[in-house]
Amino acid sequence: MHIVVVLNWHGRDDTFACVRSILEAEADVEVLVVDNGSFDGALEELAPEPRVRTLQLDRNTGFSGGMNRGVERALADGARVVTILNNDTVIPAGALSRLAELSAGRRAVSPTVLYRDEPGRVWFGGGTLDMPDGYPHHTPDEALAPCADGIRTTELLAGCCITASAETWQDVGLFDERFFLNFEDSEWSVRARGRGIRLLVACDVRILHAVSASFRGAAASLGSFYFLRNGLLFSKLVGAGSGARVRFLRRFALGGLRRATWRQRRRALLVAAWATGAYALRRFGEAPAPLQRTAARWQRQAMV
Repeated sequence: MHIVVVLNWHGRDDTFACVRSILEAEADVEVLVVDNGSFDGALEELAPEPRVRTLQLDRNTGFSGGMNRGVERALADGARVVTILNNDTVIPAGALSRLAELSAGRRAVSPTVLYRDEPGRVWFGGGTLDMPDGYPHHTPDEALAPCADGIRTTELLAGCCITASAETWQDVGLFDERFFLNFEDSEWSVRARGRGIRLLVACDVRILHAVSASFRGAAASLGSFYFLRNGLLFSKLVGAGSGARVRFLRRFALGGLRRATWRQRRRALLVAAWATGAYALRRFGEAPAPLQRTAARWQRQAMV
């Protein structure tokens, strides 16, 4: 049995479209929709659908926590193959079957991911871990290795869509919930490779991804917090030195401030201070409540 875990957080419309695309494209796949504490009615509407299971979480546990609860439930329900899938994706016919086929044995696989609004443009075709800086990133198109038999070996997978057998999920383990969101897929990829799992991109499987708009505008402050704090944690976990973390902060926390307004600089420096402080104090998981309230205030001010 192949179970696809789709995580919903205040994204009913995207979730409905994603689930419909799966059900229409794959006759032998079941979907587990996990609501990450949003209680937005998505589960109630989807529950009567054939081949759809639901799981309600009582709070937002982040991408890592929400997907972990979903993978745990899928394995407990007897899944032999589990795919984690962003809810803002659209899946073409045959894609999930092909991913399941490629994941047989000690393999984990991501598809080629295209922008939903620009289907001729690749969002993910492979991932690279730059050392000694310990920085993960999507491999640029011009640097992608050629495909052989429809697959490409990669250093990192994209959490947007990962397919692996039950044995692989059990061997590697789940996502590190310290990350909450951002970098958890890269850390899982590094851990998987350390366990001897081969990571692949299916060149001949192409899905569409809206690319999350959750952290744009004033809300980007929270996105920046998770990116900076988690980037520091990831760098440490993969063995990069302290100098790498200094370079990371200089590049991503300070790099664009010259072109920013006074208010933008002030906010960016405050968020960077929160992120570095949280990392130093080992305060991981969800962003601190005061920062969440501050980011919400900034967002309200931007809407006035």
